[in-house]
Amino acid sequence: MRRHPSAVVVAGWALLNGVLLAVLAVYGKSPLVYWLWGGVVLVLALAAGAVLLSSRSGPEQHVRYRVPDRGAGAVPPAAAGLLVALGFVYGLWLLCVAVPLLGVSAALAVRGTTARER
Repeated sequence: MRRHPSAVVVAGWALLNGVLLAVLAVYGKSPLVYWLWGGVVLVLALAAGAVLLSSRSGPEQHVRYRVPDRGAGAVPPAAAGLLVALGFVYGLWLLCVAVPLLGVSAALAVRGTTARER
């Protein structure tokens, strides 16, 4: 499994949700909750299997990712507009999450996001 950490991550999500399902069982929730949460655990386990199969069929690591950067200059204004709109709905605590992301998007817009050829 050391060669396919993505499958381990998704399987970890399934395991964590299984633990949360056990916690719900301790508190005695309704059977519908068990069915729904059990379905989530099953879907995550199936997703972990699909990720494992897809990672085994492809290369171990992708060396380069090509990302278009033509619209990278529009990302910070769009993110700022979305931040203002969501700030009215959810409050100013959203700034703690959004300001670092806006900084990253501004850095990507200035620097560019394409893979450099050697």
